[in-house]
Amino acid sequence: MKKLAVFNNKGGVGKSTISVQLAHGLALAGYKVLLVDMDNQNDCSLMLGVSEDSYKETFFNLIDKRYPAKLAECVIKARTNLDLLPNSEYDVIKSEFHREPNLNVVMGYALEDAERMDYDYVVIDCSPEIGRINDAVLYYVDDLIVPVQLEAASIKGVKNIYQYLDRLRISSDKIKLIVPNMMDKRTNESKENLEKLMEAFDGLDIVSNPISRRTKITEASNEGKTIYEYDEEAKKQFYDVLRRVSNFE
Repeated sequence: MKKLAVFNNKGGVGKSTISVQLAHGLALAGYKVLLVDMDNQNDCSLMLGVSEDSYKETFFNLIDKRYPAKLAECVIKARTNLDLLPNSEYDVIKSEFHREPNLNVVMGYALEDAERMDYDYVVIDCSPEIGRINDAVLYYVDDLIVPVQLEAASIKGVKNIYQYLDRLRISSDKIKLIVPNMMDKRTNESKENLEKLMEAFDGLDIVSNPISRRTKITEASNEGKTIYEYDEEAKKQFYDVLRRVSNFE
């Protein structure tokens, strides 16, 4: 079972969009996938057309020491081969994690049933922050996927992620893929920023093909559909990310 996190401590870079499209793309390829929504806005549910009324148990219930739930009770069948684990009580989860002395094992305990449920991939959509919840996620996962908006501030911010990992004493080798996102091919700024990003990681082969800013991607999310269900042309934007992720060692 491969454990992945889509992470950037900067907001507005498209983490949830990439998490959902990646998870459903892997599911369509025949893999059994668990998408864990650890973003405080719970956007994955919205993008998959799952309303809050359709679930009662969430990630919080897995760590509720009074009435702990099993993973199978908390997941929602979102698509064929794709289960969603939503979250709730984000601030309470954060408080609970602040009391945890061993953050390096807490996510493993919470999701211990995932392997027994035969998931091939666990994909975690992270909140855009540096904090205890993301600390725990970064300890848990095997690999990190980092979406980067093609603007100067976002590219410079990648350095902060490496510093964050260093503070946690986590090897930066966990960063397996940098995804240039929201590229506007009409502007020189996007092209120049893509070049800067490629230069920064020259020789590492961890930068995917860029994902362009497309109305169809936004429309699909607003309608609770993935891009594979919505637009035949736009879905090709995510093929390189899928190819690279499925080839992770």
